[in-house]
Amino acid sequence: MKNVLIVFVLIISANCFGQDSIWIRQAPIREAIAFEKKLDSKSEFLNQNVSLSASYFPLIDKYPLANPIIVKRTQRGFLPLYAEYYYSKADSMLRVVSYDWERDRYGNFFEKGPVIEEESHKLEGYNKEYERIRGILTATIGEPRKTDKGPATKSGSRGNYLTRDTEWDNEIYHATLSMVFESMTYRIRLNLYWKK
Repeated sequence: MKNVLIVFVLIISANCFGQDSIWIRQAPIREAIAFEKKLDSKSEFLNQNVSLSASYFPLIDKYPLANPIIVKRTQRGFLPLYAEYYYSKADSMLRVVSYDWERDRYGNFFEKGPVIEEESHKLEGYNKEYERIRGILTATIGEPRKTDKGPATKSGSRGNYLTRDTEWDNEIYHATLSMVFESMTYRIRLNLYWKK
């Protein structure tokens, strides 16, 4: 009963944030679609072929996934939000949700030069947005298991870049909020998957 009450409160809390509303209850995909349509009738449903690796969804061998439902919500804040709902082919149950706050996420890579150049000067804005989103998630799903105090420098194939990471984990789901601020990628992402 306690878990049902917690999920109910979390969904109500999530619905209060408009563009930042997140789906955290495992349910049939049709419910997530209805949720998105109720949030904003002007949201755009995209048709993209996307697959996940086992590093992103460790239960991929147990629950083979269909192509996700992808929604580009109407932008109301600092960054546009893309919601991706991955569900198992066998029973249409949600297995993973991914929310990407990112400009031109599915745009033509070869035409993204101006967007990349513009975003490269917005570190302060990305940090503020990350903090804001983390605050909403903490109020919605509770205190994280681990979090950062600020951007960390990592080394990659294109040189050093900045990243941030926060993680939630319980018996029901695992969630990570990450920020990548790098020469070709400027993004904040929430990835949540259910453990059963």
